[in-house]
Amino acid sequence: MISLVDRITSQLARFAPSGKRDDGPLANLKTATRWVESLPLGDAFKCQQAIANELKRFNEHSALYTKDRLAIFMLLDEKSRDLQDTLARQYLRNPRMSRTVESQLWHAVYGLYWETARGYHTFVLHLSREGGRHHHQDGSIPLITLRALRAMGQLLKWRAIRYLPTAEKLWQRLHNLYRIAETEGFHRQPQRIYADDASECNCETAYLHILMMDLANSGSLYPRQLDLLDRWLCGWHGMLQLDEHFDAKVHTFVVDLSADHGPRHVRKPESAKPLRYWATADLLQKIQDTRTALREGGASLPLGLSEITRSGESLELLDYLQHQWAALEAREQRRAPRASVKRLVDVAHGLKAIVNQIKAADRPAGVSPYGIGINYNEADDVQVYGFITDRTRERASQMHLPPSPTSPDVERWVMHDESEYGYGAIIETRDKDWLRVGALIGIKTHDADKWKIGFVRRILRIDEDTSSIGIETLAEMPTLAMLHETATPGYTVNGLDNNGIPHPSLWLESTPSSLLIDPVHFAPGKVFEVHGATERKFIALGNPLEHSEGWMRVVAEPVIS
Repeated sequence: MISLVDRITSQLARFAPSGKRDDGPLANLKTATRWVESLPLGDAFKCQQAIANELKRFNEHSALYTKDRLAIFMLLDEKSRDLQDTLARQYLRNPRMSRTVESQLWHAVYGLYWETARGYHTFVLHLSREGGRHHHQDGSIPLITLRALRAMGQLLKWRAIRYLPTAEKLWQRLHNLYRIAETEGFHRQPQRIYADDASECNCETAYLHILMMDLANSGSLYPRQLDLLDRWLCGWHGMLQLDEHFDAKVHTFVVDLSADHGPRHVRKPESAKPLRYWATADLLQKIQDTRTALREGGASLPLGLSEITRSGESLELLDYLQHQWAALEAREQRRAPRASVKRLVDVAHGLKAIVNQIKAADRPAGVSPYGIGINYNEADDVQVYGFITDRTRERASQMHLPPSPTSPDVERWVMHDESEYGYGAIIETRDKDWLRVGALIGIKTHDADKWKIGFVRRILRIDEDTSSIGIETLAEMPTLAMLHETATPGYTVNGLDNNGIPHPSLWLESTPSSLLIDPVHFAPGKVFEVHGATERKFIALGNPLEHSEGWMRVVAEPVIS
């Protein structure tokens, strides 16, 4: 049986120019195969970079069309897939990696996708101009068009993962590829993009896949959520289809094939433009059914979701998608108007830093380093021993820190807009490895004496050193609370029983009351004795309301002692 690569090679033979050229390891298909097999597979990064460099050199001579060029290019693409997947998994599974490592991995993954998209795009344009219709009868043009669409979709995805805006002309190139497929009549021709793909696809569904990913991207998803969505969409292709003619009762979204931007909600379509429309009602119903099944205890895998996701994680993303992909009239409007301001605020990030700042702000100048007056532990010591023990003094010192107006934990940010529920800011990010969607921050304006709790909800990178961010603030004012274990752990650390050491947390008086805690201390139903928030009380940790790296907000359920 003649392989697909051999068939494509024979189709391109007539484009070969006269004369010889030394392309090193890419001189011909046989040499390229030997070169790929000689790569040191134990070093995924080194191998991936070697292939990326050869693809780049290959693309720099894209005006030359020898009989082997496309076959060689497809070989390098196929052989790089496992390496690319390895680096992508390393990136997505290590959210705490340093800025240097993050940049190195991201540029490696993005760079290979760029060269892959660039090469396939060049071949598609050349063959569509020179080859005529007979070239897509054997699957050559449809396949490389489909691979070009897939690669460009990955470029958009990985820009979204790093919160970058779309590159100039990328949407135009993407639209142009789809128009070629539609014009040549193979946009709905099913194919398996790669031999190991689980199912077939076509140019229209691959294009719609990219459009739906873009509609979901608001700068508020974690990289892992974007990757999860990318995999979920593969199972939802059958519920999406493009139409040339607009039906106001059916269609939800529109894309302009002549514009350098992505899809939009349908408002007032202009018939003179090359517009394509599609509906999301069937997909939204599927999402609703999946949400219902998950809430009733259904497993993720039988519902078409990934087996490695927790139900809570899946529900959170499904709720978000139902909002993003809904019709315009069904979407919630902004909760409060946004006003343009220039406001200087102090910002502390992370639970520990916020706790320290609240301790400092709550302690008036000139009081005892052990607190305001004598607390109940000190009173017990006085009654029993006649003095305050060193252990009680140590505990008290954890409750109160001296004020530090120049604390390294505090930064000064300029807020550019403000609403009842948060702020928008443009900040320098070159030294902020911690800045991610979901980051916990404390905010205090210069005309206030209390800290508020905020969460980073949206990020858009303007360049390598600057980002636009959106911050949601809570109306509840945090109160310092110390959580004391009520059960003896039965072990010691370095010979010491640490059961008496309290865990700093932040109490939020709401309905229901909740706590911001370090996730390492969470266990469902775990009982703590709370000191400092209000009166002395016992609480049990209830359901988590929200969590991200380094913090968790949980319901505080009262316990009758």
